[in-house]
Amino acid sequence: MNLETFLLQDGYRRVPLSRNPAGHFQTEGAVNGRPVTVIVDTGAGATIVSLTLATELGLGMERQETRGGGAGGVTLDVYATTGGTLTLGDVAPRVRTLMAMDLSHVNEGLACKGCAPIDAILGADVFDAQSAVIDYGSSSLYLKE
Repeated sequence: MNLETFLLQDGYRRVPLSRNPAGHFQTEGAVNGRPVTVIVDTGAGATIVSLTLATELGLGMERQETRGGGAGGVTLDVYATTGGTLTLGDVAPRVRTLMAMDLSHVNEGLACKGCAPIDAILGADVFDAQSAVIDYGSSSLYLKE
C-alpha cells in the first residue's frame, strides 16, 4: 500500500502542491471565492492573508497586541480577521483564526528569487489541527478531516 492510499483511507484529503522558483511549496486556493496563491510555511505559527487582500474583501479586522514578520523580524502589525474563509480546492483547512498582515516583505524577497507574489501563508495552526503530512515525493499536502 502506498502513502496516498493509506492516508486517504485514514480520512485525509490531498492538496496538490507545486514548487516556486525558490523551492518553496505553494498551492492555489481561494478566500471567499477569490483566487489566491498560498505558500506552505511550517515555521509560521498562524495562517495569514495579505492585509491588502483582507481590506479588498472587506474582512473585519482587529489589531493584535503581538507583532509579526517572520524570521526577518517581528515589527509588523497583525490583525485577526472575521468573515474570511480559505479553501484549497475542495479542502477547507481548519484555521484557528485567519490573520492578516502586510506581506510586501515576503513578496519582495520572493521576487528577488524570480517568484510570483503570494496572497496567503498556510501555517502551523492548520498543520496541528489536521495532523498534516507533507509528502515531498508526490508534492502533496494531506490534511485529516
